Amino acid sequence: MSMFFADAPEMQTLSAPCPWRRYFARKFDFALYSLLWSLAAQWGLRLNIGGLYAMLNVLNIMVGVVLMVVIEPFLLHFWGTTPGKWLFGMEIRTPNGEKLAIRTGFYRTWQVFTGGMGWDLPIWGWYRLYKSYQASTAGDLPWDIDNGCHIVVHERKTKWYRVLAFLFAWLLVLAAEFGISLYADLPRNTGRLTFAQYVDNCNNVLKYHVLGRSMLPDGSLGQGWDSEGGIITIDSATYTPEVTTETDANGYVTAVELHIDTDNVVIGTGADVKEMLYYGYALPHEKKTMLAMTDEMLQNTEDFTATLGSLTITQKVTFENCTVIGEGENRIYWPEEGKTGHYTMDLRIAEN
Repeated sequence: MSMFFADAPEMQTLSAPCPWRRYFARKFDFALYSLLWSLAAQWGLRLNIGGLYAMLNVLNIMVGVVLMVVIEPFLLHFWGTTPGKWLFGMEIRTPNGEKLAIRTGFYRTWQVFTGGMGWDLPIWGWYRLYKSYQASTAGDLPWDIDNGCHIVVHERKTKWYRVLAFLFAWLLVLAAEFGISLYADLPRNTGRLTFAQYVDNCNNVLKYHVLGRSMLPDGSLGQGWDSEGGIITIDSATYTPEVTTETDANGYVTAVELHIDTDNVVIGTGADVKEMLYYGYALPHEKKTMLAMTDEMLQNTEDFTATLGSLTITQKVTFENCTVIGEGENRIYWPEEGKTGHYTMDLRIAEN
């Protein structure tokens, strides 16, 4: 007997071809496994899997497959279906109507991944999906035949409410994924921060977002994990922006400042350090997410004043004898021919 569907004769006999229902059910299940990994990776291991890093993308797929192979056999054994299959009114049973043994469920899931999904490899995976579609239409999928089981479907045709339920559930998964990433952007120390908590926050942000810097215990910027640190200039010289901190009598940080003063050609305007101060101090101080940041705070390369909760953000920029090229993070301040260019920027984030 199904845990969720009423008894009906076709429940034990109807095994209609349903390739598209199988496909979308599998995609939904894999999204759930990936969601579990996102939660563990971003909140526990502090891996920014939302970034465009090739190795992390490969790792995401591998972990998703491992979770699928480990979790799905238990779902099939104890529940007789998976969340995706349940949404589409499908169960997996043996010819006599029993649920699969865990070992059988494991072999079946492994065959689905290797034979049906083609190891999720480009081109080969698409080819295997096409062949699986043909086999499903013909009713001779090897992972069902070899393991003595079949898909039992509740309706021969997909009901409209199941499609709506699937779309709603998919939106919930996407929202959960976004929420996990949104929360992971903030370090663990929030509210008013001691100096040590502020430094810890900044290093957490620098490493999570791979900004190529680190912060020393005294609050100054040091070398990063995968770059030389500092802002890179056209002539390959580097300089390190100056970051200072103000604290009150109780040791809580009340203001942070970024100061850049250079005669070098400047690419960018300290965007990585600004991001560090926003995520390491401003947002956790106010217990807000990145959604609270405006384009003015993030991208403005000119003078501005903005408010973020109880904080005031002020930026002042001056330059002399420079030609300005480009916009935003890629803006270049190029000294005019025969003249010495000069650029300064002061950013201050302080309690009101």
